[in-house]
Amino acid sequence: MKKTLPGPVYATVSGFCLFAISICLARFAYGPLVPSLIEAHWVSKAEAGYLGAFNGLGVILGCAMAIWLPRITGIRLLMRASLLLAVIGLGMCFWNLGFAWLAVGRLLNGVASAALMIHTTALVVRSVSARSKRMCVGFAISGGGIAIVVISLVLPFSIVNGPSGGWLLEASITLLLAVVAWPFVSMAPHERTPSPDSIQPLESKRRGLVLRIGIAYTLISVAVVPHTLFLADYMHRDLGLSVGDSSSLFGILGLGCAVGATYVGLLIRLLGTRGSLFISYSMGGAAIAMVLLFDEVIIVAASSFLIGVSLFGIVTLSSIRTLEIVGLSRHAHFWGFMALGFGLGMALGSYAMSVLLSLGFSYIDLFKVAQATVILALGIISYSWWRYRDVDDYTETNNGEAIHFSI
Repeated sequence: MKKTLPGPVYATVSGFCLFAISICLARFAYGPLVPSLIEAHWVSKAEAGYLGAFNGLGVILGCAMAIWLPRITGIRLLMRASLLLAVIGLGMCFWNLGFAWLAVGRLLNGVASAALMIHTTALVVRSVSARSKRMCVGFAISGGGIAIVVISLVLPFSIVNGPSGGWLLEASITLLLAVVAWPFVSMAPHERTPSPDSIQPLESKRRGLVLRIGIAYTLISVAVVPHTLFLADYMHRDLGLSVGDSSSLFGILGLGCAVGATYVGLLIRLLGTRGSLFISYSMGGAAIAMVLLFDEVIIVAASSFLIGVSLFGIVTLSSIRTLEIVGLSRHAHFWGFMALGFGLGMALGSYAMSVLLSLGFSYIDLFKVAQATVILALGIISYSWWRYRDVDDYTETNNGEAIHFSI
C-alpha cells in the first residue's frame, strides 16, 4: 500500500523533534551537565572536554555515514538507526562505569546527531507546500534552540543527587521525541540516488568560494567550543554561581539559538546573504570579547545569548550561501562535507582546549583562543566577499524560494 505524505503540521512538529534531538539532546545539552559531572568526580575538567571531543568525533563519523550510506541503506534506515543511537548513547551515560564508557556514549550521540541534522530539513521541505516552507522550516530548526532552553531550566531539578538524574532526564526526553517523530522518519525514502551533477567539479571561482566559506565555517566551530562546552563550569568556578544556577543560565544560549534560526530571513532581505554572513561572524566575535572584557554574570549571560544567535545564524546562512553558489542538485553533497568540517573543527577544538586545561591554562585562556579563531574566520569571510564579488547566484537557484528554503 502506497504511503501518503504527512500533513504539514505533523511534518513540522516532527522536524522540531528531530532538530531538538540532533542539535540539543545529542550534542549541546551536555554543556549544562559539565559542572555536575566535575563536582561529582565523574570526570576532571580536562576529561569533560575530552568527552566533548568524542562527541565531535561521532559527528565526523556520522557525517561520513550520512553522505555515503544512503546510497546503500536508504535514508529511512539511517535515520531510524540514528534515533535509536541517540537514546542508547544518553542511556549509557546514566551509569558511571568509567571514562571509556561515557566516551562511547558521547560518540554514539555524535553519530546520531549528524545524520539527523543533514537529512531532516529535506524531509520537512518535501512534506509542506512552497508557501509554508518559510514558517515550517524555521520553526523546525528552532527546535534545537528551544530544547536547550527547556533542558537548561529543568536540568537543575534533576541533578540535585548527581549527574545520573540529568542523564536520565535527557534520555527520557529523547525517547519521547523519537517516538513522536518515528512515523515521520518511516516515510523517508528507502533509496537515495544522488544526481550525477552533485559530484561534478565546479568552475574554479565557485570552487574557491565554497572552499573559503567552508574553512570559515570550520573555524567558527572551534571558536564556539568555550561557550558550548565550558561556559557553565566557567560561571560556576570562576564567577561563583551554584551548579544549578550555572546550568540554568546555559539556557540563555539556547534562547539565542532559537532567535538565530528565525531572524535570518529578515537579515537576508536587508543585507543579502554575503552581508548577513559578515554580520553573524562579527556577532560571534563580539560575544567572545564580552567574556574577555567583563566578568559580570549579566554580561556573560548576554554573551551566551549573542553566541547562540551568531551560531545558528551562521549555520543557516552558510547553507543558503552554499546553495546560491553550487545550485540545488549539488547542495546536499557540498553541505554534507561542510557539516563534516564543522564536526571536525568542534572535535579538534574540544580536544586541544582540554589539553590546554590539563596543562594548567584557565577558561579565560580558552576564550582568547576562540577570539583569535573567530577573527581569522571573519577575515576569510571578508576576503571572500571582496575577492569573489563577481560570482553570481547559480542559475539553477535564481528562484528565491529555492535559495532560501530548500536547504
